[in-house]
Amino acid sequence: MSLDLEIRGAVILSAHNRYVPFVGSVGIEDDRIAAVRENSLGAAGSRVIEAGGRILMPGLINGHCHGDMTFARGLGDGMTLAEQISAFESTGWFYSLIDDDIRYMSRQLAYCEALLSGTTFMLENMYWSLGARSVKAMAETGIRGALAEDVRKDFASPDIMFDFEELMAFKSECEKSGIIPVIGGLSEEDFESGRVERVGDIVRRLGCRYTLHLAETRWRMELVEERARTTSVRFLRDMGILGPHVIASHVVHPDEGEIMILKDRDVKVVNTPLCEMKIADGIAPVPEMIGAGITVGLGTDGAMWNNSNDIFREMKAVSLLHTVNSGIRAVKTPDVLDMATINGARVFGMQDEIGSVEEGKMADLILVDAAAPHMRPLRVTRHENVASSIVFSATGRDVTDVFVGGRRLVKDRRMVDFPLDKLMADLEDAASGFAERLGDLKCFE
Repeated sequence: MSLDLEIRGAVILSAHNRYVPFVGSVGIEDDRIAAVRENSLGAAGSRVIEAGGRILMPGLINGHCHGDMTFARGLGDGMTLAEQISAFESTGWFYSLIDDDIRYMSRQLAYCEALLSGTTFMLENMYWSLGARSVKAMAETGIRGALAEDVRKDFASPDIMFDFEELMAFKSECEKSGIIPVIGGLSEEDFESGRVERVGDIVRRLGCRYTLHLAETRWRMELVEERARTTSVRFLRDMGILGPHVIASHVVHPDEGEIMILKDRDVKVVNTPLCEMKIADGIAPVPEMIGAGITVGLGTDGAMWNNSNDIFREMKAVSLLHTVNSGIRAVKTPDVLDMATINGARVFGMQDEIGSVEEGKMADLILVDAAAPHMRPLRVTRHENVASSIVFSATGRDVTDVFVGGRRLVKDRRMVDFPLDKLMADLEDAASGFAERLGDLKCFE
């Protein structure tokens, strides 16, 4: 056997055998996993990384993030989403106070933060269009991902949408760089038959996935019920919008009937538990959605609504939140790991390519340090605790190495080829006057 790289002596954890850990090796040829075996592969001529008992698992998948708001980390603390909208609408969520360079660097910082904490695939829910620079911002960091271009040119003006030709150009630009194009919008408060029908037609013609915030807050849902005399999910069903291509973010307040509608239409759900706790959205019925057979992934949302970009924290949060809310074992540990890996892949139709450590899949892999006190003792055989350690003990800081398509992007907890220190310094300089420009704007409660 000839390989480009062998990762040897790792504790392998993956969905393909329901997270039963074993000590073994993974061989990488080009951008693919060529071999997964117990013990050493003994491949001739290959480079070898001695894992030394570190945990090897698929890269984590973040299905919902607003990276261009990273510069505003910490603003809006102690405020609900409705309060933030009221406070920040006069500046277009700070749009008038910053330039595209700050938005560009903010996204790149989010992608680097994600990679360093073990995320290898991210959906960027763009607040503002940067045109081809959106693709460049993601591609330069090396992270695998999807870009959601909002169908609206300005989310404050829902009837002013991008031309079909402009969106086709966006789709083409994404595909050139191996990025999945996604169409984003509308907000629930903007649901109106003509608008929704227009968006549905655009999405069908483009052949893209469509993402939107759905059933996120009670006040938004009440607006839909007042205007349309029905619920958000039922409104979209009746408009013929729902289907396997739809990625519904948050989904905090669906009723039992809506859960079955989402299941029947094979809508994918991305839940962001820490965000929903922080801005008091509520507690999503994740156990019920999983029980119904809905594909549920995990996301972080942006730095204003979470402050960190660490899917390990989301795993622990979703498990403990539903233990308190719905009882012990409401969301089992393998289900949590599914949300962060293989279900995240299913959200984007990538389950045959990423999300587990299996031969033939893309080599999107991470190594997690298991030697620190908070990860010991680690048991691999009888009464193993590897999956438990990942969900309840590990954080993104424990990730030592990250591979995307076999390319080592993080080595010994540092970005390999990307100038992260320069990016952070440049963003710090560019945004240095931002706080002053906020003036008397109320940013905290």
